[in-house]
Amino acid sequence: MDLSIGPTYVEINLDIIGKNVRSIKKLIRDKKLLAVVKGDAYTHGIVEVSQTALENGASYLGVGRLEEGIFLRMAGIKAPILNMCLNMKGQERELIEYGITQTVCDLDSVKRISDEAAKINKIAKLHLKVDTGMGRIGVFPEEAVDFVAKVDEMKNVELEGIFTHFATPHDLEFMKYQLSLFIKVLNDIDTSGYHIPIKHCASSAAITALPETYKKFDMVRPGDLIYGVYNSEEDKKVIDIKFAQNFKTHIIFLKKVGPGVSIGYDRTYTTNKTTIVATLAAGYNDGYTKLYSNRGIVLVRGMKAPVIGRVCADQTMIDVTDIPNVNVGDEAILWGRQKDKIIMPVYDFLLMSDKSRVPKIFIKNYRIWKIKSMFGEKFFQA
Repeated sequence: MDLSIGPTYVEINLDIIGKNVRSIKKLIRDKKLLAVVKGDAYTHGIVEVSQTALENGASYLGVGRLEEGIFLRMAGIKAPILNMCLNMKGQERELIEYGITQTVCDLDSVKRISDEAAKINKIAKLHLKVDTGMGRIGVFPEEAVDFVAKVDEMKNVELEGIFTHFATPHDLEFMKYQLSLFIKVLNDIDTSGYHIPIKHCASSAAITALPETYKKFDMVRPGDLIYGVYNSEEDKKVIDIKFAQNFKTHIIFLKKVGPGVSIGYDRTYTTNKTTIVATLAAGYNDGYTKLYSNRGIVLVRGMKAPVIGRVCADQTMIDVTDIPNVNVGDEAILWGRQKDKIIMPVYDFLLMSDKSRVPKIFIKNYRIWKIKSMFGEKFFQA
């Protein structure tokens, strides 16, 4: 028995991710492509996705923690890496030694980075974050020129980039408003005599919805598009991408019950007819959240089966009454593709599925390339 894989696993198609990156690159033409790989590459595997993205047109990587950037460096990734969030006080030496480009928006942190870089005769690269309406991190637009001037006085830092982030991917008017503020900031900086090489603001939603968010700038920062997640139906008219993940489990038990039988914890579902209940070997401990209770849809034999009752820690019940020839051992798709059908996860739920006990099976060059599980990594020869 191969302990590397059990009844529940995530299948990640690196060929699809590579094709998605190429599709983005074709759309943006000569602009730099920063592949957002934070959060273990949206649960797809940060090292594997980073390597694939770089092989298919990305030239920069974006992470959400300094530790993620260091992890990539330790894995042998040499491409530029931007930590898009702020570093903690005391992490300056590590970000400099590992060559991580750091997002900044307060002068005290810039000074600490510059002072630490001076001690080891290094120049630290920085990107300035401007808050044009997200209300999160970043300097206000009216503060940007003065901030740039003060950073310019520090000898051991280089302001390589400047960026902002859009708050409302489905509200084009507010996106345009934010864009106008960002353009004014850039014009003011340029008029003041300062040159910042890399200017960027386009996330996945902006790339497809508002091309001027990248055509006037130097780099884009796609996340969702790399993994095959459209932000709207309109996006499908702009770019052809495919969902790169299959979350699979198997039926471990079948039973027929009559009407009036309650299913699962707290009896939240009661049958109203004779029902065939299939129990799946996956639950919220595997990343299939309880929020799917009585509302999720699973694919079995290419047909849709509703989740009934509460999702349990290690098991989930579905109604397979209307699906012919169901057997114990049949594959069930929690999200992803089976035959000609696809179930897309609720976006936030996708990001919950990265559980250490759920193996990742990586598909590369149309075959199983690697299995990553609690037992380590297992590679497969061609």
